[in-house]
Amino acid sequence: MPFFEREWAGRTDIATIQGLSGASISPSSTAPLSLWREYAASQGWVAGYIQLATSVELGERVPGAELVISNWVFLLDLTKGDVLDSASTIVRRKVRKAVKLGAVLVDDRSVLTERMKLLYPLAMERVGAPSRYRFSAQTLERWALDPSSIVLGARVGDDIEAVSVFSVAGRGAEYNINASTECGRDLTAWLIWNAASRLRERGIAELNLGGGVSPGDGVYRFKERFNGASKPVRAVCQIYDRASYDELCGHADAAASQGWFPAYRASRS
Repeated sequence: MPFFEREWAGRTDIATIQGLSGASISPSSTAPLSLWREYAASQGWVAGYIQLATSVELGERVPGAELVISNWVFLLDLTKGDVLDSASTIVRRKVRKAVKLGAVLVDDRSVLTERMKLLYPLAMERVGAPSRYRFSAQTLERWALDPSSIVLGARVGDDIEAVSVFSVAGRGAEYNINASTECGRDLTAWLIWNAASRLRERGIAELNLGGGVSPGDGVYRFKERFNGASKPVRAVCQIYDRASYDELCGHADAAASQGWFPAYRASRS
């Protein structure tokens, strides 16, 4: 369970790192979360937000915590052959369009890293993405240069119009990040299709496409059209120091806030 400590008004809470996979518990059980709660309290932390991997099945109750659904993602089974076989007509049309445009697949990691660092902030500005998705150049570079990942670009003519990074661990992979020009947006489906083929060759069984910023938005609908299995992204919200938690909520006037954890961070959101 990769996590990081966060400071707030001189206190510390923790959260799992941003991503699709979340904390893995195998076999699925609430016992490790109870032990983690004891450990967290001994560290003097106030609260913890722990996103769970989609493979973790805990039922509907976690002792001493709240289990919430933060989003939905789509999982592609790569063991069943070409992902286009089950994709929607729109996805197949986008792939055919990329082929007709003469799109060329680029896998030079150093070239794609520099292109990603240029395209990503421009794309985020263009779509008005929230600040939490505006990653630094150092973060983009680290993801793209990770030797375990697959990084693919789509070149049309002389320019690379889109770049996608797929993170890999074990027999699973996730669609980590994409950056494109306005013209390159329609090349994304073609990149996912090519990535699925390469991942399958590496013995990867499942590709987590992720979802949208929120269920039902444009990004969500695009990924939905690949017709992967829809799964909820669940998170465990734990309070380790109730007195400090209530005090911070009082200072932040967060008693009435809904849908955010820890509640005292709602105003920052």
